[in-house]
Amino acid sequence: MTRLTSLRNEMEKKGFGGYFTMSVKNIYYLTGFKDISGAALSLIIPLDGTPVLLTQPLSYVAASEKAEGCVVKDVGFKGSFLGETVRELRRLKAERLGFDDLTIAMYLSLGEKLGGSMKLIHSPETVMRLRRRKDEREIQYIMRAAMLTDEGAEAGIEAVKAGIHEYEIAAEIEYAMRIHGSEGVAFETVVASGPRSALPHGLSSDRIVREGDFVTMDLGAVYSGYCCDITRTVTAGKPSSKQLQMLDTVLKAQREAFKSIRAGEKTRSVDDAARRVLEEEGFGGSFIHGLGHGVGLDIHEAPTLSPKSREVLEEGNVVSNEPGIYIQGFGGVRIEDTVWVHRDKGENLTKAAYHKR
Repeated sequence: MTRLTSLRNEMEKKGFGGYFTMSVKNIYYLTGFKDISGAALSLIIPLDGTPVLLTQPLSYVAASEKAEGCVVKDVGFKGSFLGETVRELRRLKAERLGFDDLTIAMYLSLGEKLGGSMKLIHSPETVMRLRRRKDEREIQYIMRAAMLTDEGAEAGIEAVKAGIHEYEIAAEIEYAMRIHGSEGVAFETVVASGPRSALPHGLSSDRIVREGDFVTMDLGAVYSGYCCDITRTVTAGKPSSKQLQMLDTVLKAQREAFKSIRAGEKTRSVDDAARRVLEEEGFGGSFIHGLGHGVGLDIHEAPTLSPKSREVLEEGNVVSNEPGIYIQGFGGVRIEDTVWVHRDKGENLTKAAYHKR
């Protein structure tokens, strides 16, 4: 079954006569054509009939060569992208049109131009429900991204020493991933040292690492559009007894959570497995985020692993497993791997060392 066929099945369930997306990632997922972030594209999918992909001249040749299952149309250098999109949408003659995420300006413009001829229904989950279960090709891409991510993590761990700037470590990480074949970074590389390691999103700064500091590195490579995610925390020099306790506790929590990752498991139960360990060791109040998230074309997608989640893991999900302890003024530890969910177990796709060799 093709992805477009699966999407149409979802559209039929929701009573959509058509579906509309301008998301570069969703268009790649549905047609195989990958463009740069922010490219002007419109994919219009009728419940019956051939989808139309509208492009500007900048993307037309590449889209014509790569896009499958659709007709590619060039709006032209002087053409109106909005006007042509509206014309194609009117041809659907649909009463209900599903769409994912549009800018407010585009949404208002479409509403005005269509004049109430069809009801616009925000339904991003229509595509995201399909994207959460990865097929064999997607897994291969993520596995390759994981290998590149490991290269970055190993380079970062090796670079950690007293006297180095955080941004220098980030540069070593990103260079290692790039030189081995990463298309870029999945998100802004986090390198947070000393007290800053207690900031879960502590982007690299000009702080100089000091002897005995925690250094937390959160990074990810991209391959064929697919992301990976890893976090490692090490010390610059010999760790103190408190640091060792924190490192050992987080690693134990991560391993306990990993044991419960399998298809059919409630995501909040996986989170709870890690949270129990931290609470037993007296760090429960220092774990201030959910255990993990789905990983794919976006670095954060469904499913979510947290106490609030009511989702269930499915075979083919790829998720992060990232417990942490954050003590303001002292420092923090997070250890994260990207995990492929199987029917009866999880498989760590990231394999970088947890400490300096």
